[in-house]
Amino acid sequence: MKQLNTESTVVFQEREDSQGDIVGSGHGMAVPYGTETMIGGVRESFAPGSFDLDNVIGKPLAYRHGEPVGIITGAENREDGLYIDFDIVDTSLGRDAAVLARTNTIKGLSVGFNPLKSVMSKARDAITHTAANLLEVSLTPYPAYSTAGVSSIREEPEEEEGETMSETMDSTEQVSVDQEAREAVKSLREEVGNIHARVFTSEAAEHPLAKYRTFGEYSKAVYNGEVESRALADQITANNPGVMPPNFLQEVRGIIDLGRRVIQGVGGPQGAGTAGMDINWPYFSGELTDIVESQANEKGEVNSVQIDLEKGTATLGTYAAGSDISYQLLERSSPSYLDAHNRIMLASYATVTDRKFTADLWDDGTGLQDYDFAADTTGAGFREAIFEASVTCEDATGVPASAVFVSTAVFVAIGGWSTFQPEPYTVQNVSGVATASTLRVNVSGLPVIRAKYLDTNAAYNAIVTNGQAARWLEDGPRLATAENVAKLGRDISIYGYGVTAAFLPAGIVRVTNV
Repeated sequence: MKQLNTESTVVFQEREDSQGDIVGSGHGMAVPYGTETMIGGVRESFAPGSFDLDNVIGKPLAYRHGEPVGIITGAENREDGLYIDFDIVDTSLGRDAAVLARTNTIKGLSVGFNPLKSVMSKARDAITHTAANLLEVSLTPYPAYSTAGVSSIREEPEEEEGETMSETMDSTEQVSVDQEAREAVKSLREEVGNIHARVFTSEAAEHPLAKYRTFGEYSKAVYNGEVESRALADQITANNPGVMPPNFLQEVRGIIDLGRRVIQGVGGPQGAGTAGMDINWPYFSGELTDIVESQANEKGEVNSVQIDLEKGTATLGTYAAGSDISYQLLERSSPSYLDAHNRIMLASYATVTDRKFTADLWDDGTGLQDYDFAADTTGAGFREAIFEASVTCEDATGVPASAVFVSTAVFVAIGGWSTFQPEPYTVQNVSGVATASTLRVNVSGLPVIRAKYLDTNAAYNAIVTNGQAARWLEDGPRLATAENVAKLGRDISIYGYGVTAAFLPAGIVRVTNV
């Protein structure tokens, strides 16, 4: 609720022995229209007709925005302001308010209101309310406006027996005020006199800030350079550690999980069955051209052959890690330690098994393709070598290659070859595509995948193969947990069983630099 004060001359006639509910009534300007006053460093005014009269009548009359002492009985919008009629009720506070008005101690009216529509000046130093909701009107000795307020206060006459409410006593009769009220008025007069005496002493005794009604007015004066600003005490975080808690972002950085690029490149992990640690598979290693032959003559002997199916074997390895985590760390960490712990475990499992599969492909592959890296400055030679390796892969497995795994050195070099263009360029007119924003590389229709663990071998090398030649056999990974109640901890482990199965080593073609 906002407040606005107005001022006027109070005229009061006293009478003795009043009876009934009303001890006085009055009339005056509650709000002047078009008159500015400085409130909080901003010039504030009301436009004519800002208040709805139906919303004014019936609102309470109070003393200094405290307890009600009366009610507004009439209202009128004039050109210069909002005028009201009001009655003061016969209560102890109401009688005091009437006495204060009669003695001219109360000079003005103060309205409590809520602005509904307002217009701010371009300089933002003045505001005009065009519509407002009146909440109450109060009698006040401290008005802000000098152009309007209470113009008169009169006391209600008492009713004679047999008289109607409209019949009044002679206005010259005086109303006796109880002794308590008289003493209160006398004390108040003395206090007001002392205040006036102090206010109108010599200017030299006036405080330099006395001319500012509010801190807002003073702040505006400092901003406009009218007064010298004062240095205030510094309040900094170092002096207030009790209200500055440590702040942690909720994302744990540095957990680099690139997935299992090589394992996924040949079709992903293949199930390792449900029992036993040795994985066996049958395979044929003979020559198809040595089996069927042409019959020499009719009724002649056909070719007699022995067809052997050999057995391939691989033993599952166990890949695992574990931690004993205290309940305190599990329950009080933020961000969650358990979440980060398990993510790191899974990322490590993926990294280690993909590195193992990459190394096994290089060691187990028997297909060979020579390539002169230094002589190839455009990438055309690389394309030819990969194409030939895919043919070798098809001869060994029955299907062409599905992926090309290269070391980081080869992968970086591809980005500079002139016959490799960024996507969405098609591969029909160039050796391949290479896009830095996605690190997607394609040569002759085959995806080129950076296998960073090939970097431990020759500087420039590649593997061309498919899922018929080799797969990663796996059972897992899984998380195992057990409560360590005696130590208030929880044992958490990740584990899985896996092994490289080089079904047809000839279909694993190693492209080596000569």
